[in-house]
Amino acid sequence: MPLTVEVTKVSVTEQMNKLWNITLKLRLLDITVEVFDKDFSIRYRTGEDIAAKEAKLQIIMQEAIDDYKAEQVIFDHTKTDTIVTNLNNNLVG
Repeated sequence: MPLTVEVTKVSVTEQMNKLWNITLKLRLLDITVEVFDKDFSIRYRTGEDIAAKEAKLQIIMQEAIDDYKAEQVIFDHTKTDTIVTNLNNNLVG
């Protein structure tokens, strides 16, 4: 099932005169359960092309989504379950 993507505004802070730090939050939901939550920041100077900043954010956020999905494939794989089972059965306490 595809994940639900939510992007929300976190903050805009002035770093220097006419230089701003824009922070957005990326959340991924699996049905109603939050499975990923990360803040992304980008610097914006007054007068810069905001569309270029948006494009950059889209690239880095999509990379984070793709990485999360790849991690889940390994996490959910039966071989990972087998490792855990074998260790639980063979370690001596």
